[in-house]
Amino acid sequence: MEHFNPKYLQTIDAKGRLQLSRDIRGEFKLKKGDKLYLLPSPGKQLHLQIRTAGQWTDFMDAFLQQASGGDKRDYRRFVELSKESIRCDGQGRIGIPKRIRESCGLDGQVLVINLGVCVEVWNPDLIKQKYNEFVQAVEKFNDTMF
Repeated sequence: MEHFNPKYLQTIDAKGRLQLSRDIRGEFKLKKGDKLYLLPSPGKQLHLQIRTAGQWTDFMDAFLQQASGGDKRDYRRFVELSKESIRCDGQGRIGIPKRIRESCGLDGQVLVINLGVCVEVWNPDLIKQKYNEFVQAVEKFNDTMF
């Protein structure tokens, strides 16, 4: 994980709990009992998105304002079938259901990234692969443009 700042590395404990950092809890004003929404990503870039109740409302409002169609219905189905709502405990821990941990490849050490509109949780190996693909694409772009 030489590419990444170690402050983003955290651990999912044996009970499937992830302790959100003090920075994240502070920025999102999380308190004991606050509801959070978990949504595993579809596709090959597996990761978990975590949203507060307000972020979830904003996410769904933006989604519902987009044009209708089969893809939108399919994605809405995916969201409804995949999402979980959980509560934050007094220590800022959240329990991630086993089916979500398994579908996103989350076990032991994870990378937690605050994107402002949500928090993403990645398997370090998967995000390193994504990062390497991104670096190769940028290098290719730079080679052809400059």
